[in-house]
Amino acid sequence: MPMSVRLATQEDRPAILELLQSAQESAVPEGKRGEQGFVQGEWDEDALDAFRGGPGIFLAEDKNKLAGIVLTSEGASTFGPAQRTAELTKNLEGPVLQYGPVVVAPKYRGKGVVRLLLSGMALMLGDRYPSAALFVDNTNQRSLKVHRALGMRKHAKFTLDDRAYTVFTFAPQDFSPKPAR
Repeated sequence: MPMSVRLATQEDRPAILELLQSAQESAVPEGKRGEQGFVQGEWDEDALDAFRGGPGIFLAEDKNKLAGIVLTSEGASTFGPAQRTAELTKNLEGPVLQYGPVVVAPKYRGKGVVRLLLSGMALMLGDRYPSAALFVDNTNQRSLKVHRALGMRKHAKFTLDDRAYTVFTFAPQDFSPKPAR
């Protein structure tokens, strides 16, 4: 059975948190962050709750094993890089879907899981959101490479708290699904 994408449920929260925590910047050795990728912030129940009212958390599964996740939100966050991303993308056709973090379990990296997740997200939300945006810390070379390979448009760059970011955008309704390998 091929990998599938679905919306997360309450029962998925422990596995989602475990995957997020394994990829948070403080859990990834500094020398491996660029090649392995990482997510900013400290992830706990409260951080995950901030996404509760949004469009959803999407899971990629392989035989009931969590292969990857993408978190989504709509509108401007009130702080940090997400707020700056919302400001820089307000000229896009809206509403703008903000997505990220995107995390893929180590066993599934390099197998097309991010494309599968974004394809599933686009199929489920593309009619509601003509534009989608993500910010990437420029030290996260893996994420930059993945988003370039997926054909995302480099929309803007900004610096916040001495960290440089790139904002990528795409039109969900135009994103072509391709199966994970």
